Order: sequence, then C-alpha cells, then structure tokens
Amino acid sequence: MHPWKVSVGVTVAVTALAVFFGASHFDYLAPYRRVIVTEYWWPITLYAGAAFLTVVIAVAGILRSLGLYDIGRKVDLAERSVRRGDGDPDLARRLAEQEQGDFTD
Repeated sequence: MHPWKVSVGVTVAVTALAVFFGASHFDYLAPYRRVIVTEYWWPITLYAGAAFLTVVIAVAGILRSLGLYDIGRKVDLAERSVRRGDGDPDLARRLAEQEQGDFTD
C-alpha cells in the first residue's frame, strides 16, 4: 500500500469523525442550509479542499518524520534480499519451500 493512500484514508476518517461530532453544534443553521449551500458552495468547496489537502500533507509529514513513510518499500527490499539468500539461510530455504508448495518441517 502506498503511503499517500494511508494518509488519505486517515484524513477521511478524521474528517468524517469531526463532521459527525461537530455537526450537532451547528443545529441553529439548519433552517438556512439551502441558502448557505446555494450561495456559498464555491468557497465552502475551496476551503474544504484546502483543509483536506493540509491534513493529508500533515499526516504524510508525521509519517515521514517517524520513518514510516517508506516502510512498504523497505519491507519489499528486505523480503527480496532474504529470498535471494542474503541473511538467514534457513528463512530463505523455508520461503523457497513455501513457493514450491512444500510445507514439510
């Protein structure tokens, strides 16, 4: 899975939770919902997109600072090196047996 997909997924989940829990504070605007959406749809969309992009970039920055941004690539590189026979020879043998369908001890 690509890191940007994780960032977008986390952003969508956080945004959905914020909207769900924050919507109750704006009940007084319910009678004006249609007017607000028809008159101010463009600025609302623009600001929502900017907020979404900001949160995605922030999550990606946090993941990068923690060293988790490139974890998929690092794991793939480690797996390929083990399958080549570098490192633990017993693990490489067992992976080769697994690929052939031989699951004996």
